[in-house]
Amino acid sequence: MPAVIIVVAVVATFAIFEVKRRKHRRFFDRNGGDILKSMGINIFTEGQLKKITNGYKKSIGEGAFGKVYIGVTDDSQQVAVKCSTAKGDVLPQEEFVNEITFQFRISHANLVRLVGCCLETDVPMLVFEFVPRGSLHSVLHGAGKTLPLSLPVRLDIAIGSAEALTYMHSHGCHNHVHGDIKSGNILLDDNLTPKVSDFGSAKLVSVASRYSKWCVSGDMSYIDPIYIKSGRFTEKSDVYSFGVVLLELVTRKPAKYGDNSLYIDFIRSKEEGNGRKLYDEEILSGDDDARSHHHMECLDRISRLPVQCLKEDVDERPTMAEVVEELKEVKAIASGDLSSVAS
Repeated sequence: MPAVIIVVAVVATFAIFEVKRRKHRRFFDRNGGDILKSMGINIFTEGQLKKITNGYKKSIGEGAFGKVYIGVTDDSQQVAVKCSTAKGDVLPQEEFVNEITFQFRISHANLVRLVGCCLETDVPMLVFEFVPRGSLHSVLHGAGKTLPLSLPVRLDIAIGSAEALTYMHSHGCHNHVHGDIKSGNILLDDNLTPKVSDFGSAKLVSVASRYSKWCVSGDMSYIDPIYIKSGRFTEKSDVYSFGVVLLELVTRKPAKYGDNSLYIDFIRSKEEGNGRKLYDEEILSGDDDARSHHHMECLDRISRLPVQCLKEDVDERPTMAEVVEELKEVKAIASGDLSSVAS
Protein backbone atom coordinates (compact mmCIF):
# COMPACT_ATOMS: atom_id res chain seq x y z
CA MET A 1 0.00 0.00 0.00
CA PRO A 2 2.71 2.56 0.88
CA ALA A 3 4.36 1.86 -2.49
CA VAL A 4 1.10 2.69 -4.27
CA ILE A 5 0.85 5.98 -2.35
CA ILE A 6 4.41 6.87 -3.31
CA VAL A 7 3.73 6.12 -6.97
CA VAL A 8 0.55 8.22 -6.92
CA ALA A 9 2.42 11.09 -5.23
CA VAL A 10 5.20 10.93 -7.82
CA VAL A 11 2.72 10.87 -10.71
CA ALA A 12 0.75 13.78 -9.20
CA THR A 13 3.93 15.79 -8.65
CA PHE A 14 5.03 15.16 -12.23
CA ALA A 15 1.58 16.16 -13.53
CA ILE A 16 1.65 19.44 -11.57
CA PHE A 17 5.19 20.13 -12.80
CA GLU A 18 4.17 19.45 -16.41
CA VAL A 19 1.12 21.75 -16.17
CA LYS A 20 3.31 24.51 -14.76
CA ARG A 21 5.97 23.95 -17.43
CA ARG A 22 3.41 24.18 -20.23
CA LYS A 23 1.92 27.33 -18.68
CA HIS A 24 5.38 28.91 -18.50
CA ARG A 25 6.05 27.94 -22.11
CA ARG A 26 2.73 29.39 -23.26
CA PHE A 27 3.49 32.74 -21.64
CA PHE A 28 7.10 32.61 -22.90
CA ASP A 29 5.92 32.10 -26.49
CA ARG A 30 3.18 34.72 -26.25
CA ASN A 31 5.63 37.27 -24.89
CA GLY A 32 8.07 36.75 -27.73
CA GLY A 33 10.61 34.74 -25.77
CA ASP A 34 12.43 33.16 -28.70
CA ILE A 35 12.66 36.52 -30.51
CA LEU A 36 14.03 38.36 -27.48
CA LYS A 37 16.43 35.53 -26.66
CA SER A 38 17.80 35.60 -30.20
CA MET A 39 18.52 39.32 -29.74
CA GLY A 40 20.82 38.62 -26.82
CA ILE A 41 18.47 39.96 -24.14
CA ASN A 42 18.94 38.37 -20.71
CA ILE A 43 16.03 36.02 -20.04
CA PHE A 44 15.44 34.87 -16.45
CA THR A 45 13.23 31.97 -15.42
CA GLU A 46 10.62 32.43 -12.71
CA GLY A 47 12.65 30.10 -10.51
CA GLN A 48 15.78 32.20 -10.97
CA LEU A 49 13.97 35.38 -9.94
CA LYS A 50 12.56 33.66 -6.88
CA LYS A 51 16.10 32.72 -5.89
CA ILE A 52 17.51 36.17 -6.74
CA THR A 53 14.89 37.90 -4.53
CA ASN A 54 15.08 35.26 -1.78
CA GLY A 55 11.44 34.39 -2.32
CA TYR A 56 10.39 38.00 -2.93
CA LYS A 57 11.27 38.70 0.66
CA LYS A 58 12.02 42.42 0.60
CA SER A 59 9.74 44.87 -1.19
CA ILE A 60 11.35 48.26 -1.85
CA GLY A 61 8.39 50.05 -3.34
CA GLU A 62 5.52 50.06 -5.76
CA GLY A 63 5.49 51.94 -9.04
CA ALA A 64 3.39 52.27 -12.17
CA PHE A 65 4.30 48.73 -13.21
CA GLY A 66 3.73 47.03 -9.87
CA LYS A 67 5.66 45.91 -6.79
CA VAL A 68 9.45 46.14 -6.74
CA TYR A 69 11.72 43.70 -4.89
CA ILE A 70 15.43 43.93 -4.23
CA GLY A 71 17.58 40.99 -5.26
CA VAL A 72 21.13 39.84 -5.92
CA THR A 73 22.14 37.93 -9.05
CA ASP A 74 24.62 35.05 -9.14
CA ASP A 75 27.36 37.48 -10.15
CA SER A 76 26.63 39.61 -7.01
CA GLN A 77 24.88 42.43 -8.87
CA GLN A 78 22.10 44.15 -6.91
CA VAL A 79 18.91 44.42 -8.95
CA ALA A 80 15.34 45.63 -8.65
CA VAL A 81 12.75 43.10 -9.82
CA LYS A 82 9.42 44.58 -10.92
CA CYS A 83 6.39 42.31 -10.72
CA SER A 84 3.13 43.55 -12.19
CA THR A 85 0.11 43.80 -9.92
CA ALA A 86 -2.07 45.45 -12.59
CA LYS A 87 -4.90 43.68 -14.31
CA GLY A 88 -5.32 44.31 -17.99
CA ASP A 89 -4.36 43.22 -21.46
CA VAL A 90 -0.65 43.09 -22.21
CA LEU A 91 0.73 44.62 -25.37
CA PRO A 92 0.58 42.65 -28.61
CA GLN A 93 3.73 40.56 -29.03
CA GLU A 94 5.34 42.81 -31.66
CA GLU A 95 4.86 45.96 -29.56
CA PHE A 96 6.09 44.24 -26.41
CA VAL A 97 9.20 42.92 -28.17
CA ASN A 98 9.91 46.39 -29.58
CA GLU A 99 9.49 48.00 -26.15
CA ILE A 100 11.75 45.54 -24.33
CA THR A 101 14.35 45.72 -27.12
CA PHE A 102 14.34 49.51 -26.91
CA GLN A 103 14.72 49.48 -23.12
CA PHE A 104 17.49 46.88 -23.20
CA ARG A 105 19.53 48.66 -25.87
CA ILE A 106 19.06 52.26 -24.78
CA SER A 107 22.11 53.47 -22.89
CA HIS A 108 22.43 56.71 -20.97
CA ALA A 109 24.09 57.53 -17.65
CA ASN A 110 20.85 59.04 -16.35
CA LEU A 111 18.51 56.19 -17.32
CA VAL A 112 18.00 53.11 -15.15
CA ARG A 113 19.43 50.15 -17.07
CA LEU A 114 17.26 47.14 -17.91
CA VAL A 115 19.21 44.01 -16.93
CA GLY A 116 16.74 41.48 -18.33
CA CYS A 117 13.24 40.06 -17.99
CA CYS A 118 11.23 36.97 -17.13
CA LEU A 119 8.65 35.95 -19.73
CA GLU A 120 7.13 32.96 -17.92
CA THR A 121 4.35 35.01 -16.28
CA ASP A 122 1.15 36.57 -17.61
CA VAL A 123 2.67 40.06 -17.48
CA PRO A 124 6.47 39.72 -17.81
CA MET A 125 8.68 40.62 -14.85
CA LEU A 126 11.40 43.19 -15.49
CA VAL A 127 14.85 43.23 -13.87
CA PHE A 128 16.61 46.60 -13.53
CA GLU A 129 19.81 47.84 -11.96
CA PHE A 130 19.33 48.79 -8.30
CA VAL A 131 19.72 52.49 -7.48
CA PRO A 132 20.58 52.75 -3.75
CA ARG A 133 19.43 56.22 -2.62
CA GLY A 134 15.82 55.72 -3.64
CA SER A 135 13.61 58.29 -5.30
CA LEU A 136 13.98 62.05 -5.53
CA HIS A 137 10.52 62.23 -3.95
CA SER A 138 11.79 60.44 -0.85
CA VAL A 139 14.90 62.60 -0.65
CA LEU A 140 12.86 65.80 -0.97
CA HIS A 141 9.74 64.94 0.98
CA GLY A 142 10.42 61.72 2.91
CA ALA A 143 9.45 61.29 6.55
CA GLY A 144 12.14 61.95 9.12
CA LYS A 145 15.42 63.71 8.38
CA THR A 146 15.63 64.68 4.71
CA LEU A 147 18.89 65.05 2.84
CA PRO A 148 20.34 68.59 2.54
CA LEU A 149 20.52 69.64 -1.10
CA SER A 150 22.48 72.68 -2.27
CA LEU A 151 21.51 74.66 -5.37
CA PRO A 152 24.32 73.11 -7.51
CA VAL A 153 23.23 69.59 -6.47
CA ARG A 154 19.60 70.35 -7.35
CA LEU A 155 20.70 71.74 -10.69
CA ASP A 156 22.74 68.60 -11.39
CA ILE A 157 19.69 66.45 -10.59
CA ALA A 158 17.50 68.57 -12.87
CA ILE A 159 20.04 68.60 -15.71
CA GLY A 160 20.74 64.86 -15.56
CA SER A 161 17.03 64.01 -15.55
CA ALA A 162 16.32 66.43 -18.39
CA GLU A 163 19.21 65.00 -20.44
CA ALA A 164 17.79 61.49 -20.00
CA LEU A 165 14.43 62.63 -21.38
CA THR A 166 16.10 64.49 -24.23
CA TYR A 167 17.99 61.30 -25.10
CA MET A 168 14.78 59.25 -25.01
CA HIS A 169 12.93 61.71 -27.22
CA SER A 170 15.65 61.55 -29.84
CA HIS A 171 16.09 57.76 -29.95
CA GLY A 172 14.00 54.84 -31.07
CA CYS A 173 12.39 54.04 -34.39
CA HIS A 174 9.22 55.82 -33.31
CA ASN A 175 8.28 58.75 -31.13
CA HIS A 176 9.40 57.58 -27.68
CA VAL A 177 8.05 59.32 -24.60
CA HIS A 178 8.29 58.44 -20.93
CA GLY A 179 4.66 58.95 -19.97
CA ASP A 180 5.04 58.92 -16.18
CA ILE A 181 7.58 61.55 -15.17
CA LYS A 182 7.42 62.44 -11.47
CA SER A 183 9.87 62.82 -8.61
CA GLY A 184 9.05 59.25 -7.54
CA ASN A 185 10.40 57.95 -10.87
CA ILE A 186 13.72 59.80 -10.63
CA LEU A 187 16.12 57.67 -8.60
CA LEU A 188 19.41 58.78 -7.05
CA ASP A 189 22.60 56.78 -6.63
CA ASP A 190 25.15 57.19 -3.84
CA ASN A 191 26.62 60.25 -5.61
CA LEU A 192 23.13 61.76 -6.04
CA THR A 193 23.36 61.18 -9.79
CA PRO A 194 19.78 61.01 -11.09
CA LYS A 195 18.53 57.99 -13.01
CA VAL A 196 15.10 58.13 -14.63
CA SER A 197 13.13 54.92 -14.13
CA ASP A 198 9.86 53.34 -15.28
CA PHE A 199 10.16 54.61 -18.86
CA GLY A 200 7.87 52.49 -20.99
CA SER A 201 6.97 50.13 -18.12
CA ALA A 202 3.39 51.38 -17.96
CA LYS A 203 2.98 50.42 -21.62
CA LEU A 204 3.02 46.77 -20.64
CA VAL A 205 -0.50 46.98 -19.22
CA SER A 206 -3.69 48.36 -20.68
CA VAL A 207 -4.40 52.09 -20.90
CA ALA A 208 -7.42 51.60 -18.66
CA SER A 209 -5.32 50.00 -15.94
CA ARG A 210 -2.72 52.75 -16.14
CA TYR A 211 -5.32 55.50 -15.98
CA SER A 212 -7.06 54.03 -12.94
CA LYS A 213 -3.70 53.55 -11.22
CA TRP A 214 -2.86 57.25 -11.70
CA CYS A 215 -6.21 58.18 -10.16
CA VAL A 216 -5.62 55.96 -7.15
CA SER A 217 -2.04 57.08 -6.55
CA GLY A 218 -2.83 60.79 -6.88
CA ASP A 219 -0.22 61.30 -9.60
CA MET A 220 -2.67 63.30 -11.69
CA SER A 221 -0.73 66.32 -10.36
CA TYR A 222 1.92 65.48 -12.97
CA ILE A 223 -0.30 64.54 -15.90
CA ASP A 224 -0.60 66.83 -18.90
CA PRO A 225 -4.22 68.10 -19.15
CA ILE A 226 -3.95 67.67 -22.92
CA TYR A 227 -3.53 63.91 -22.33
CA ILE A 228 -6.74 63.89 -20.29
CA LYS A 229 -8.56 65.41 -23.26
CA SER A 230 -6.91 63.46 -26.07
CA GLY A 231 -5.75 60.22 -24.42
CA ARG A 232 -2.42 60.61 -26.22
CA PHE A 233 1.03 61.27 -24.80
CA THR A 234 3.56 63.38 -26.69
CA GLU A 235 7.05 64.64 -25.93
CA LYS A 236 5.45 67.85 -24.67
CA SER A 237 3.51 65.75 -22.12
CA ASP A 238 6.86 64.77 -20.59
CA VAL A 239 7.84 68.45 -20.65
CA TYR A 240 4.70 69.30 -18.66
CA SER A 241 5.42 66.64 -16.03
CA PHE A 242 9.06 67.73 -15.76
CA GLY A 243 7.89 71.27 -15.07
CA VAL A 244 6.17 70.01 -11.93
CA VAL A 245 9.37 68.21 -10.85
CA LEU A 246 11.33 71.47 -11.28
CA LEU A 247 8.89 73.21 -8.94
CA GLU A 248 9.47 70.46 -6.38
CA LEU A 249 13.22 70.99 -6.64
CA VAL A 250 13.12 74.76 -6.00
CA THR A 251 10.39 74.68 -3.32
CA ARG A 252 10.88 71.27 -1.66
CA LYS A 253 7.11 70.95 -1.59
CA PRO A 254 5.29 67.93 -3.07
CA ALA A 255 3.21 68.38 -6.20
CA LYS A 256 0.12 68.13 -4.03
CA TYR A 257 0.16 68.86 -0.31
CA GLY A 258 -3.07 68.68 1.62
CA ASP A 259 -5.70 70.29 -0.59
CA ASN A 260 -3.10 72.51 -2.25
CA SER A 261 -1.62 72.20 -5.73
CA LEU A 262 2.01 73.30 -5.90
CA TYR A 263 1.61 74.58 -9.45
CA ILE A 264 -1.52 76.62 -8.69
CA ASP A 265 0.02 78.06 -5.50
CA PHE A 266 3.21 78.95 -7.33
CA ILE A 267 1.44 80.69 -10.24
CA ARG A 268 -0.81 82.56 -7.82
CA SER A 269 2.15 83.76 -5.76
CA LYS A 270 3.95 84.98 -8.89
CA GLU A 271 0.85 86.86 -10.04
CA GLU A 272 0.67 88.49 -6.62
CA GLY A 273 4.31 89.57 -6.97
CA ASN A 274 5.74 87.36 -4.21
CA GLY A 275 6.70 84.22 -6.09
CA ARG A 276 9.90 83.94 -4.06
CA LYS A 277 8.05 83.06 -0.86
CA LEU A 278 7.74 79.43 -1.97
CA TYR A 279 11.47 78.90 -2.58
CA ASP A 280 13.10 76.41 -0.22
CA GLU A 281 14.90 78.52 2.39
CA GLU A 282 17.55 75.81 2.78
CA ILE A 283 19.03 76.83 -0.58
CA LEU A 284 19.73 80.33 0.71
CA SER A 285 20.60 79.60 4.35
CA GLY A 286 24.21 79.79 5.44
CA ASP A 287 25.23 82.01 2.52
CA ASP A 288 26.58 85.52 2.82
CA ASP A 289 24.37 88.31 1.45
CA ALA A 290 26.10 88.48 -1.92
CA ARG A 291 25.95 84.72 -2.52
CA SER A 292 22.39 84.54 -1.24
CA HIS A 293 21.38 87.25 -3.71
CA HIS A 294 23.24 85.38 -6.47
CA HIS A 295 21.39 82.14 -5.70
CA MET A 296 18.08 83.99 -5.50
CA GLU A 297 18.60 85.26 -9.04
CA CYS A 298 19.36 81.70 -10.18
CA LEU A 299 16.18 80.46 -8.52
CA ASP A 300 14.21 83.19 -10.29
CA ARG A 301 15.58 82.00 -13.61
CA ILE A 302 14.92 78.33 -12.86
CA SER A 303 11.36 79.10 -11.76
CA ARG A 304 10.57 80.66 -15.13
CA LEU A 305 11.06 77.25 -16.75
CA PRO A 306 8.11 75.49 -15.05
CA VAL A 307 5.83 78.35 -16.07
CA GLN A 308 6.82 77.68 -19.70
CA CYS A 309 6.70 73.88 -19.35
CA LEU A 310 3.19 73.97 -17.87
CA LYS A 311 1.60 76.18 -20.51
CA GLU A 312 -1.75 74.91 -21.78
CA ASP A 313 -0.74 75.48 -25.41
CA VAL A 314 1.75 72.68 -26.12
CA ASP A 315 3.37 74.71 -28.90
CA GLU A 316 4.41 77.30 -26.32
CA ARG A 317 6.20 74.72 -24.21
CA PRO A 318 9.97 74.26 -24.71
CA THR A 319 11.50 70.99 -25.85
CA MET A 320 13.49 68.98 -23.32
CA ALA A 321 16.65 69.92 -25.22
CA GLU A 322 15.82 73.61 -24.67
CA VAL A 323 15.18 72.92 -20.99
CA VAL A 324 18.63 71.31 -20.70
CA GLU A 325 20.28 74.29 -22.38
CA GLU A 326 18.61 76.76 -20.02
CA LEU A 327 19.44 74.73 -16.91
CA LYS A 328 23.09 74.47 -17.96
CA GLU A 329 23.25 78.24 -18.35
CA VAL A 330 21.83 78.68 -14.85
CA LYS A 331 24.39 76.22 -13.50
CA ALA A 332 27.19 78.21 -15.13
CA ILE A 333 25.84 81.38 -13.52
CA ALA A 334 25.50 79.64 -10.13
CA SER A 335 29.10 78.45 -10.30
CA GLY A 336 30.38 81.84 -11.48
CA ASP A 337 31.44 80.53 -14.89
CA LEU A 338 29.95 83.38 -16.89
CA SER A 339 32.30 82.82 -19.86
CA SER A 340 30.48 79.61 -20.81
CA VAL A 341 27.16 81.49 -20.80
CA ALA A 342 28.57 84.17 -23.08
CA SER A 343 29.88 81.57 -25.50
